[in-house]
Amino acid sequence: MKISFIGSGKMAEALISGITESNTLSPNSINCTDKDDKKTIYMNEKYNINKFTNNLDVIQNADIIFICIKPQDIKTLSNELKNQFKNNQTIVSILAGTQIQTLSKLFNHNSIIRIMPNTPAQIKKSVSVWTHTKETDSTHIKQIKSILASIGSDFYVEKEELIDMATALSASGPAYLFLFIESLIEAGKNIGLPGNLSKDLTTKMIDGSINLLSFSEETPRILRENVTSPGGTTEAALKVLIKNNFNKIIIKAIKAAHERGLELGESQ
Repeated sequence: MKISFIGSGKMAEALISGITESNTLSPNSINCTDKDDKKTIYMNEKYNINKFTNNLDVIQNADIIFICIKPQDIKTLSNELKNQFKNNQTIVSILAGTQIQTLSKLFNHNSIIRIMPNTPAQIKKSVSVWTHTKETDSTHIKQIKSILASIGSDFYVEKEELIDMATALSASGPAYLFLFIESLIEAGKNIGLPGNLSKDLTTKMIDGSINLLSFSEETPRILRENVTSPGGTTEAALKVLIKNNFNKIIIKAIKAAHERGLELGESQ
């Protein structure tokens, strides 16, 4: 089995790192290309994979081809590679908002897997949601599942629209959480905590809370209520969040992300 990566950015590196560290495939079975030669040189030196200078060459003799570019660059890539894929090859897309039917038209190809991972893939903690066309080779499907397992958790869905929804929640989600963490750190500094201490307290608190949620059989609501004593400090803070529509703001934000993803898909 040979695989190629068109685009060698952070997510491509996370996938390549997972593949090589888990011995899913040997480095010699992995090819990469990118508009920026520095990225392919880096990949070659760090992971000992094969680097190419153009996309036509990198897809030759590859069984699975990952497309890891920016969504706005997909039409340019289509102009270069339309009708170039063989029937026994599978295209794997990680592009947000780009639907399978769009990819099929752009490349005149039907064996397609669509994946929406997230950035914790960089530390093997990704949440990946994926699906595939009925024409996709079963061996390639099995290989992709192994690759996704090497970077974290994966969830297969039959309905592609669930990927667009998951994009708004789990793919974009780390940014929401990081913004919340930024705000907590600033709030700690605002009441007098030293910056480093505020950061350490916040990050350790987040880590511990997530682990508690993972190991507990209680719902997030019950866990929240367990922390909240009537008339106490936690209740005072939660009243401010509730008064300012914290929940509604989160719901509105996720909806905006979902709608934007659909817009991006329609524009292609």
